[in-house]
Amino acid sequence: MSRIMVLAAAILLMAGAATYAADAPAAYVPPVPPPPLVPPVAAECSVPTSGSHVPGCAYDGKADTYFLSAKPPKTGDTFTLTLTEPVKIKRIEVAGGDPDGKNTVAAAVLETSPDGKEFGKVAAFGPGGAKAALGEKPVKVVRIRFTSDAPGPVAIREFVLDAKPAVPVIKYPLEVRLDFSEVPDSRDWCEKAGKAVERWYPTLCDYLASDGFTPSKVINITFKNDDKGIAATGGSNITCHMGWFKAHPNDIGAVVHESIHVIQAYHSRSNPGWLVEGIDDYVRFWIYESPPKRRLDPNRIKYTDSYQVTGAFLAWAVKAYDKDLVRKLNAACRRGEYKDGLFKTLTGKDLDALFEEFKKSLAK
Repeated sequence: MSRIMVLAAAILLMAGAATYAADAPAAYVPPVPPPPLVPPVAAECSVPTSGSHVPGCAYDGKADTYFLSAKPPKTGDTFTLTLTEPVKIKRIEVAGGDPDGKNTVAAAVLETSPDGKEFGKVAAFGPGGAKAALGEKPVKVVRIRFTSDAPGPVAIREFVLDAKPAVPVIKYPLEVRLDFSEVPDSRDWCEKAGKAVERWYPTLCDYLASDGFTPSKVINITFKNDDKGIAATGGSNITCHMGWFKAHPNDIGAVVHESIHVIQAYHSRSNPGWLVEGIDDYVRFWIYESPPKRRLDPNRIKYTDSYQVTGAFLAWAVKAYDKDLVRKLNAACRRGEYKDGLFKTLTGKDLDALFEEFKKSLAK
């Protein structure tokens, strides 16, 4: 996975930031969530990233994106692509520098390894990048190793791997940046939560994909040493209150819930909060982890109850009426075009009638 960087970051809690509620009623429905879509390549660099030019951008198949370091690499610094499994690689090409030809890579070598332990040089960098013919050599790790201090930041535009089998590009480049400076004793837990966000990001982005939308390449997570709530999200910034997580160490799903808000990226204030949180908890409990086992009381619930109640309602409607219902609702919310009448358009029944049918299904 992409490297989790430890940063001291100030978190802006934007107006309307979504907050995970501790007292949301539990939901029901039992399908087993799918496994995460493990990216075929993990990209990382020992030098901090500049802005959103994260390491994964150097293997995303796009000519206009690139990795950019925040400072000059030093001798021994590396940029690494680690494959999930070794493959036979015939040829490697690396384009250095940004699309304008600036921030090029100078003093560096291209190396490969079959196991991530023993590395061998296959090419030296020249103007524009490096090329190597490997003759279908088994490779698990490809890396750039800087052989002297660079005069300034460097950009790596794109790797090309001619391999059998082909190695898919990184569809959703992401860097999770953690700030646990207030809770250094919880570092292991914070890194575990960050890894969960990284690991599931491709699956959750795929599920909530919509035309013309590109999800954030950076998620900042700050862990606060207090018990002023659970977690909240503003833009791509997540704040977690460690009082809750120290008392509930298994609730990594609450951090994933907040990462889903980053992926939702709703900017319209017209989106109803119950649906925003309902979509999020549907994705959390029916895609990321198993639905809670407690049943809902049909005499006491409303679709506006939000969180797990709305999530369970959406799960039922997806199964009963439209397998793409949540995707379509998400796309409408992302465009700022959601209206309650959309439920009737998509299912043939208005929202109130639909929820009544859901409650009857619970009563049975």
